[in-house]
Amino acid sequence: MRAVVAALLIVLSAAPAHAAPEISVRVDSASVSRVGRDFAGFSYEKDRVGARMFNARNAGLVRLFRLLGPSLLRIGGNLVDMTTWNPDGPGGRAEEVTPADVRELALFAKATGWKVVYGINLKTNTPEKAADEAEVAARTLGGDLVAFEIGNEPNVYVKTWPEYEALFTKFADAIRARVPGARFDGPGQANSSSWAEDFARTQKDRGVNILSTHVYIAKNTEADITKMLASSSSGRLPTISAAMQKAWSANGIPQWRVTEANNYFHGGADGVSNVQAAALWSLDYLSGVAARQGAGINFHGGTSTQFPLHYSPIRYDGLNPVGVQAVYYGELLWKLAGPGAYHAASVAGADAVTAWGIGNNAFVNNKSAGAVTATITLPAKARHARVYVLTAPKLDSKEITLAGSEVDENGKFTPRPKNVEVTGTTTRVDVPAGSAVLVVSR
Repeated sequence: MRAVVAALLIVLSAAPAHAAPEISVRVDSASVSRVGRDFAGFSYEKDRVGARMFNARNAGLVRLFRLLGPSLLRIGGNLVDMTTWNPDGPGGRAEEVTPADVRELALFAKATGWKVVYGINLKTNTPEKAADEAEVAARTLGGDLVAFEIGNEPNVYVKTWPEYEALFTKFADAIRARVPGARFDGPGQANSSSWAEDFARTQKDRGVNILSTHVYIAKNTEADITKMLASSSSGRLPTISAAMQKAWSANGIPQWRVTEANNYFHGGADGVSNVQAAALWSLDYLSGVAARQGAGINFHGGTSTQFPLHYSPIRYDGLNPVGVQAVYYGELLWKLAGPGAYHAASVAGADAVTAWGIGNNAFVNNKSAGAVTATITLPAKARHARVYVLTAPKLDSKEITLAGSEVDENGKFTPRPKNVEVTGTTTRVDVPAGSAVLVVSR
C-alpha cells in the first residue's frame, strides 16, 4: 500500500506531460509613435457609393462599423477611375455617383461616426468635373471629410513621376479653386513608394495631409498561409513602410498611411485570405506600420464587380452584411486596446511569436503550432488585467472567436474576457497555438 501511495505522489507531483513552453515578453516603456482611434480602417470601391451600400438605414452594417470604429473609410479602388460623376442624376446606380448618393454617404458617416477619404476619378476625368464633384462632396460631408484622393494607383497607368506630378497638380489646383482649404492624400501607388519622396516634397504646400501607399503581399495566385505569416517581417510590406516613414519624416506631411491594403491582391484566396492565419497576419501588419510611425491601414473589402473579395473584413450578400471574417477580427482585437502610445516588445523563448504594446496593454501573437505560456512585463504598473483571446481550431479555420464570442451580421458581440492578476508590471497568460491575446491592464 505504501508503495502505491508513494508512486501516486510521484505521478501527481510530476510536471504535466504536455506543459506549454514558457516564454517571456518585455514591452518597452519608451515609445516613438502613437496609435489613434482611426488606425484600423476600411477601404471600399467607389462604385459602392452609387450602389448605395453606405446607407444609414442598413442597421446591421451601421452596427458593424460602430463596433470597429469610429475610424476612417477610404472610398476609391480600381473602380474610382471607372465611375463617373453625374451632377443631375437621380442616384442609386453603381456606374455613376450623384449628389443624392453623396448625401447617403454623409448620412452613413454621421450614423457610424466614421470619417471619409473621398476618391475622385483621375484616369477618365477632367479637372473641371473633378472640381464640381469635390465641391459637392466637401459641402455635403462637411467635417467628416478628411481628404480627397485623386485617382487610384496612378503608377499603373501613368508611367513617370513628372507625368503624374503635372496631372495631379492640374486636378488639385482645380479642386482648391472651388474648395479653398481642400486636403488631399497621395500618391497612393500600387505596391510601391518610388514617388513618395517627390510627392511629399512638391505637394506639401498644395494641401496634402496624408502621404499614402497601397500594399499587398502578392497576387492571389501566390496565396499561401506560411508566406502570408512571414510577410510582415521581410519583403514588400516592411520595405515600403520604411520608405514611407522616411519620406514622411523628411517633408513635414501630417501623417503617412496605407490607404488600401490586404493580403493578396485581386480579391485574395479562399482558405488563405479569410481564415485565422489572416487575422493574425493583419495584427502583425498593423503593428509593423505603427512601429514605423504610420497613422494606420485601410483594409480593402466590401464587394466588387471585378472579382470576389475573399479577404473582405465584412461578408456581403449583395449590399447587406451576412457576417464578418478573419481581418475584421484582427482589426477588432487591435481596436479593443484603445488609442495610446505604441510600444515595441521583445520575445524570448519562441521564434513564431511577436508582441507589442499600446498604452499599458500588451499583444502576444502566437503563429506557432503549439501553445505557449507568456510572462509579460508591461510598460507600467497595474493590479488587474482582462485577457481577450482571438482563436480558432486551426490556422486555416474560419471558425474564429474573440474572447469566446463571434461577431454576427448585426454587429452583436458578447465577449467574455478572462481576469488575471498583475504583480507590479508582470502577469502571465496562456496563448493557444495559432492564436493572439490582448492583455488590457487596469
